[in-house]
Amino acid sequence: MMKYFYPAICFQDPKSGVFTVSFPDIMGCEAWSRHMDEAVKRARESLAASLLEMEEKELLIPEPTEERMLRQRYRQCQICTFLVDMDAYRSYKEYKVQKAESQNAEWASSARREKHVGFLARVFGLR
Repeated sequence: MMKYFYPAICFQDPKSGVFTVSFPDIMGCEAWSRHMDEAVKRARESLAASLLEMEEKELLIPEPTEERMLRQRYRQCQICTFLVDMDAYRSYKEYKVQKAESQNAEWASSARREKHVGFLARVFGLR
């Protein structure tokens, strides 16, 4: 069971009001939204996806920077630590794939049924 803890830099742009969450240890891993809770959800998903890709490609996963050092460097921002449970994330991804496949099968089945129904039957709701 692999769990990762990574610090994140959280701040709000005063002009646009957009919340940004970025992980300085993982290049390109960040998320933003107009709502803080949505930005946090997206950031956790982004972090988990980045770590999963690194694991699958057998890349070196960087050590997290100490939160204390980030607090000194980014005094105007909030620093928080994110926990990602990779086993739970893999299960979540598998669930999403299975759900998408079942929805596609339902859509294809209904499309085949509707294909055999004539135009007037569709217009007037006849079966």
